[in-house]
Amino acid sequence: MLKLQKFRSFSESNLGLDEAVKIEELYYQRITPDGTLIGEKPDIPKELLLQMYYLMLFGREFDEQASRLSTFREIGTYAPHMGQEAAQTGIVLAQRQDDWYVPMYRDNLGMIIKGLPAESILQYWSGDERGMSIPQGVNMVPLAVPVGTQVPQASGIAMALKIKKQKAAVLVTTGDGGTSKGDFHEGLNMAGTFKLPVVFAVENNQYAISLPRAKQTASKTLAQKAVAYGFEGILVDGNDVIATYEAAKYAHEKAREGNGPTLIELYTYRRSVHTTAELVSHKLQPQEELKEWEAKDPITRMERYLLQEGIIDNTEIEKTRSRAKSEMNKAVQSFRSIASPNPMDIFMYAYDSLTPNLLDQMQEAIGNVAVEKLYTPVQEELLQGGRPGVNIRNAINMALRQEMQRDHNIVLFGEDVGKNGGVFQVTRGLQDEFGVERVFDTPLSELGIAAMFFGLSLAGLIPVAEFQFEGFTPPAFDQIFSHIARIRNRSRGKYHARGVIRFPYGAGINAPEHHLDSPETYFCHTPGLKVVVPSTPYDAKGLLASALEEPNPVIYMEPKKLYDSPRTNVPEERYRIPIGKAKVVIEGNDVSIISYGSMMVQALESAEYLRSQGICSPEVIDLRTLSPLDYDTIVNSVKKTGRLVIVHEAPRTLGLGSEIAALAADKVLEYLKAPIKRVTGYDITTPLSKLGEYNVPSQERIVSAVRKVLEY
Repeated sequence: MLKLQKFRSFSESNLGLDEAVKIEELYYQRITPDGTLIGEKPDIPKELLLQMYYLMLFGREFDEQASRLSTFREIGTYAPHMGQEAAQTGIVLAQRQDDWYVPMYRDNLGMIIKGLPAESILQYWSGDERGMSIPQGVNMVPLAVPVGTQVPQASGIAMALKIKKQKAAVLVTTGDGGTSKGDFHEGLNMAGTFKLPVVFAVENNQYAISLPRAKQTASKTLAQKAVAYGFEGILVDGNDVIATYEAAKYAHEKAREGNGPTLIELYTYRRSVHTTAELVSHKLQPQEELKEWEAKDPITRMERYLLQEGIIDNTEIEKTRSRAKSEMNKAVQSFRSIASPNPMDIFMYAYDSLTPNLLDQMQEAIGNVAVEKLYTPVQEELLQGGRPGVNIRNAINMALRQEMQRDHNIVLFGEDVGKNGGVFQVTRGLQDEFGVERVFDTPLSELGIAAMFFGLSLAGLIPVAEFQFEGFTPPAFDQIFSHIARIRNRSRGKYHARGVIRFPYGAGINAPEHHLDSPETYFCHTPGLKVVVPSTPYDAKGLLASALEEPNPVIYMEPKKLYDSPRTNVPEERYRIPIGKAKVVIEGNDVSIISYGSMMVQALESAEYLRSQGICSPEVIDLRTLSPLDYDTIVNSVKKTGRLVIVHEAPRTLGLGSEIAALAADKVLEYLKAPIKRVTGYDITTPLSKLGEYNVPSQERIVSAVRKVLEY
């Protein structure tokens, strides 16, 4: 493994830093600003040194032209990287082709070096998602704007590499501002805990928009933060491309050999605006500071070194500069020749294929057009008999075991899911059967669990993430909403975050706050996700089997009130319940009662009462899938009965009942004989158990609603 010459590694034994010590005395440096070499001659071929120089020149040329294009509105907001060329060049050149790169949004040059064409980046910043279509064979995640969220995702990719025993490394970058995010902490904590092959590179450009680095953290360095997570931190002169390359090569080799992660702080400077959308931040940087860093320019430094070593002369410098300008001009011409995107594209990348509601919306917007990829649910498989007395928790366990036996890419993880079997014992025995690499516990880190889900999926595994309760999902929602649901669209279909996110939901047990909610609307309102809720053991097993075959991420909500009851026969053999298909549980003619999950108990009890008392003949529908909704089953039922009552325990305003009511008003208004009624939880914080029964829809409330629509 490459040895670094005289570098400062932060560890528990040498963390103490004298306040009087200057950063320049601490960081690893190989070339001084005047081009003088420090230490032995670098073991870097001449060709690679010249490539470094050219790439930095090209990066500067790209930055200048992209900034101009933004000024003249040929592209939109652009995030310049001027001054950070050495940092981005050195870290990415240290990678092998099979290594992964997870860039931050300012890493324009880094992405170009990894293999994304320069014109593609201009295309993206012009407002065209096609620019983030990562070329085949390039292991790179598209840039994402949310600050720092990519850091824990890299740990997820690295976990997949470790599970698959691939000797590759993951490089992830963020800025000094990103180190203040919880994502940074959770990403590094996961990596340290599992000793993952990750290189965390912080491009410390001294400012987060206008906030100086000194006000970002009390730590003297950012590199020393690695110590808290149990691995090595290295402080590097980020304007020195040779030092950056050597440190990154050292960290990548260490990661590939199974020796864990490294945090590299690249001490550099942003010599331009935060983005071209605002100009104030740059004006707040002191003029003396700007002049000081201009004298440390990474390109000038490398140029001086190459001249002193006789590797290049002034004629070659001019040729290299001219080549960089010429190549960039070609990239701009190529960007300008790109045809406008097809308006149909806005519908084509939310899911792997068009769902029925998206097809309706596309035809409404564009007209009837030929579409190849339409969603076709699997055929429902109806089996009889099987293991008797199975409850929902048993059925989910059966499905997980069966699917993990079928597909060795499925991995199960979360808090306490291993030996403990989960707080509701849904995963009991699975770690014993499949081992700690396929069933593993994580730190208490919901955001990190969701980010790991994202990374595992992108690297080719099928993750099943468990959150202990629905009230613990909000910390993870940024990863779910901003990344898991959007990556197919962001990458124009190259990547998809396939897998299942499971959690128990709903009231009906004696539990504290945040353990009783019904948050399904948040997930149903997020394009890119599918949402299923079983109400019977039979459906629980079949829906999970289908979810684990889905090419789209599935939110699998488990009604905790029904974990133990009802108990039914569940077939041992594998079968699937189609996602996107509701079930008519009871056929009737007078009123449609639509519900799902735990509320199916009250819905069915109410229907039985109404029928037994001779009040009416109700039809009861179990939605099973909340997104996408089965429009046809709902519409056909309301056409037949002319009356509609919707039951759910989530709050009423903008709950799923609102969408179903709107659907009925839009599609079957002329068939309705009475106003639509919703029987729901109230628009309140879910009460604890003493008052909980007053919020959850009861048989009395459902029967009352049915009477009103019958009497209208």
